[in-house]
Amino acid sequence: TGDGHVAEASSSNLFLVMDGTVVTPQASDDVLVGITRDCVLQLVRQQGWPLEVRRVDRSELLSANEAFLSGTGVQLAPIIEVDGRTIGNGEIGPMTEQLQRSYLQVVRGEVEEMAAWRTPVPAAVSGNAAGRN
Repeated sequence: TGDGHVAEASSSNLFLVMDGTVVTPQASDDVLVGITRDCVLQLVRQQGWPLEVRRVDRSELLSANEAFLSGTGVQLAPIIEVDGRTIGNGEIGPMTEQLQRSYLQVVRGEVEEMAAWRTPVPAAVSGNAAGRN
C-alpha cells in the first residue's frame, strides 16, 4: 500500500508466520476476500495456531520466519524470497508445509468435515461430451 503496508499479491492473499503466529492483512486493507483465504483461516484455527488479522508492515514481510500466498490459482504457495531477500531459511517452512498439506486434502475431498467447501462436478459423459462429431 502507499503507506508502507503490504496487502496481497496479484490475485493472491498474503500470510506470514512470525514466531509461531500466522499473520494476514485485514480485509479493510483492500484485500481480496474469498473462499481460499477463508479456508486457510479455518485451517489455521483448526491447527490451534495463534492467528492475527491486522495491518502488516512491509518490514514484517521481510523479517517473517515463513510466508506464503493463497488463492485459486496458486492454491497455497510458499514465498522464499522478496526483492532479493530470503524469507526464513529460503525453504518452505514447517507451518506452511502443514497448511499446504491440509489444504490439498480439503480440495481433494479427503476431509469430510470440510465437505461444505466443495461443489460436486459430474463426470464427463462419454462420446460427444464436447459437442464434437
